[in-house]
Amino acid sequence: MAPTQLYQAVLRDPGRPIWVRLHRVFSTWAQTKGFPPPDAGRPRVEHEHAGARLVMERRAECGRYVLEEPLDGGRLRTRAVFLDGAPGWVQITVEQEGNARRNARAPGFVPAYLRTARITDGGIHLVDRAEVLAEDEVHRFLRVLTEPRRQVPVVVVSPGHRDENTARADRLAEATAGAGVVVRLADRRTENLFNRLMGDELSVYGGAIRTYAAPFDPATERSPYRHPPMRPAKLREEGALETIADGVIGRASAAEPHPEVRQSLPVVLRVLAGRAEVVALEGAMTPPPAPVDPAREELRRKMMALTVRPAPPSPPRSPAPPAAPPGAAEPEPVPGPAPEPVAVVDESPDPDVAHQVAEMVVKAMRQELDTALGLAAGADTSRDVLREVRTLGLHLAGLRELIVPAAPAGSEDDLRVAHELLREEYAETVTAARVLEERVRWLERTLAESGHPVYGIATPGEPFTPASLAETLVEARSRLAHLVVGQTDNAAVRLDHADPMLSRTWAAKAWDALLALDDFARARSSGEFAGGFYDWCADGSGGRRVIPPGMLAMRESASVTNSAKFSQPRTFPVPAEVHPSGKIVMEAHVKLRAVGYPAPRMYFHDDSGGVTGKIYVGYLGDHLPNTRTN
Repeated sequence: MAPTQLYQAVLRDPGRPIWVRLHRVFSTWAQTKGFPPPDAGRPRVEHEHAGARLVMERRAECGRYVLEEPLDGGRLRTRAVFLDGAPGWVQITVEQEGNARRNARAPGFVPAYLRTARITDGGIHLVDRAEVLAEDEVHRFLRVLTEPRRQVPVVVVSPGHRDENTARADRLAEATAGAGVVVRLADRRTENLFNRLMGDELSVYGGAIRTYAAPFDPATERSPYRHPPMRPAKLREEGALETIADGVIGRASAAEPHPEVRQSLPVVLRVLAGRAEVVALEGAMTPPPAPVDPAREELRRKMMALTVRPAPPSPPRSPAPPAAPPGAAEPEPVPGPAPEPVAVVDESPDPDVAHQVAEMVVKAMRQELDTALGLAAGADTSRDVLREVRTLGLHLAGLRELIVPAAPAGSEDDLRVAHELLREEYAETVTAARVLEERVRWLERTLAESGHPVYGIATPGEPFTPASLAETLVEARSRLAHLVVGQTDNAAVRLDHADPMLSRTWAAKAWDALLALDDFARARSSGEFAGGFYDWCADGSGGRRVIPPGMLAMRESASVTNSAKFSQPRTFPVPAEVHPSGKIVMEAHVKLRAVGYPAPRMYFHDDSGGVTGKIYVGYLGDHLPNTRTN
């Protein structure tokens, strides 16, 4: 009987060498099944234990790790084959022999492996857990959904009973790790915005779960049931989540691997079997020439037309010399005028073209932005203005992606440069969005205070825009009177140096969070507000400074707080008035990035309703250790 495939995922890994990280997580997983730690220095190790067999072999830049386990009269085989490249790849499969019924799910080492680097399916980042999506991240998520290179399904869990749907999202993420992405919408506002952009036939709401297959474009989708929803009533039935996981893994397994993976896999298997020399790996991943996209080529030609250089004026023509009589000697050639120049179209890529076109679009859209802000005083609610500004922001983001051309296929250096440019543009977009939101917040506050439309009042000054996390801490200590920022500079600087481009984005989010904490502490200490910081952000009325509630976690899990190993790194100094020991475990934290690597966190303790009337920020840096990272 042919084996039954229960799981397959093809993961693209940019970190070299792959085998070091893959060997570590695979062997750790095997040790939980009773195997001894394998020797990483040997090219091949083989062990047997309680009827199970472990083989880990490696040749040059490729390898294969296999674990076979007995299963009710049959066998369960988990295999990971890899090849280092730029990026390299890992193919993970799980097969079953025999008649025993077993649900499809990811092998236990996959989530740990996904945490070791920014691993993708060739199009989107694959994370090891359910990602919580806040309202201000919906536009980014839509680009993930519509990414043409995406191969794995994306599961969206809508808000329902909070604990119930959180648990469902976590279970699905664990079961489908590497073969799918699970996203949980943070709240009703996020759900409403997401559904408005998706349309009625592709929406998900009221605690339902929907799986979006690849490829996907809500504007052209003609078969909504390619993306099956599951209603809350059905989710309560036994085996409902297993059904969703089976569908996700089945769709991912059926996806055609990228050409470079498809053509290099047989070479790797031949090398590992000894039927080919290691030299055969050279060039195994060189992809065939990519077909020309007519739409993109037309767009490129239109952009190149902007670089037409006008022809210089042509000099006057000299009269043609008279014809020589028959038999006369051939006259000496007389230098004539140069050929008439023609307009020259520069077909070489001009790095300034995209920016010129983008500037034209920004100028065209600026009037709409100013009009939207100018209408704030006469709007029925200032929340409508904020929604309109965010919608215009989505349009601008979409236009930017349309205008700026991608680097030529197969050019890794160009792709790397383009990637850095896009990250820089993203950081600049975040900064621009913060300026607009600051202006809208000022309008909200003015309207709330005046109670009637306001005209002719000067706009507020430009807000502080931090360039790094370290600069954020310096500014917070000097400006925010209701916050006390502890000695977390070293952790913040490490993140600044680890990824200078992304640190600008994290710094902007951290500054927004610090402003919200300071505004909350002022209101709480004065008796103006009686709730907690989560309540403050969830309400968000009256021009308050807030952050999306999805960025907040007010408690740590019991496995963290009950373990000295994990609670000690979260213990930070506070005054003796706050705690007699002079230190306290800070559980509440702001997630500057929900998941991924790195995933910065900012931990704080709220004493705004206590003796000091302040909030103490103990830490701003990379994700602290927990049961998943250790």
